[in-house]
Amino acid sequence: MVTTIANALLPVFFVMALGYFAGRKRIVDNLNVQSLNSVVMKFALPISLFVAMAQTPAKRLSAGMSLGLVLTLAMYVVYAATYLLNRRVFGKSPSETAVQALNVGFPNNASIGLPLLGAVVGPEGFLSVSVAIAAGSVFLVPLTLIVLQGQAAGAGNVSHLRRIVRSFLHAVANPLVIGPLAGVALALAGLPLPKLAAESFDLLGQATAGIALFVTGLILSSEPLNLNANIVLGVLLKNIVNPLLALGFAVVLGLKPLETREAILLSAIPSGFFGVLVGLNYGVKSQDANSTLAITTIASSVSLALVIILTNGME
Repeated sequence: MVTTIANALLPVFFVMALGYFAGRKRIVDNLNVQSLNSVVMKFALPISLFVAMAQTPAKRLSAGMSLGLVLTLAMYVVYAATYLLNRRVFGKSPSETAVQALNVGFPNNASIGLPLLGAVVGPEGFLSVSVAIAAGSVFLVPLTLIVLQGQAAGAGNVSHLRRIVRSFLHAVANPLVIGPLAGVALALAGLPLPKLAAESFDLLGQATAGIALFVTGLILSSEPLNLNANIVLGVLLKNIVNPLLALGFAVVLGLKPLETREAILLSAIPSGFFGVLVGLNYGVKSQDANSTLAITTIASSVSLALVIILTNGME
């Protein structure tokens, strides 16, 4: 069990620590990460999602729908709770609220999911990771983009409905949404991805997790940690409530024990860089989001280990 936990967590925290070290020592600029952000968000991750979905047999995609539904429901509840708390209780702006909600609601599956499930479950966990990333990319990211795009366009003389429609169209045109949807469409159509195309895409797609973890470390190094009620609640929602919700929905929907374990593990992964990086694309920089990302990641060194131990035997 100790070996499993070490194999699952040490590589993840090593690469993030490397990014943190590079940022703190100014070896890499940690204040202007837009270029690396664009590589991850507009190229590496969408390509990786596309290939993962396109190479998955249609039957396996159908089998993963229940898992995807469980993960989506759990993420939606956490997203909604975070959004309401930030708007109604903490009085944050819509843009800051959307960034924090995505930050807390969307686990860092793009960076941590594959090495975690690969070590705990085995190679068959790759589909589950792909389903988890696609669920967040398709159902959570557009919500956030609609809010951010709407705020960016808010100064114009545009009706509220038209602004929502324009924001939605802008959101669904995002590579993070197009990538997994295109892959699913290709798989369901029964069209094989040509070997040459897959190998070409893999050159960049395989670098996704490493780059994303390194960028996460850079972001964590850019500002001092802050601690307030909003951040504490974000950490509790992410590291404790999210996996418990996944367990509850998995039981209600009758998932098999192994699928239930995968759902819990994927939901227990700490906050992802999506919220922070998507916010940076719109000039939204939130101290609470950055600190939540840092503290959920640090706390996950304990919470993930506990989840691995507690779910051991669910096969």
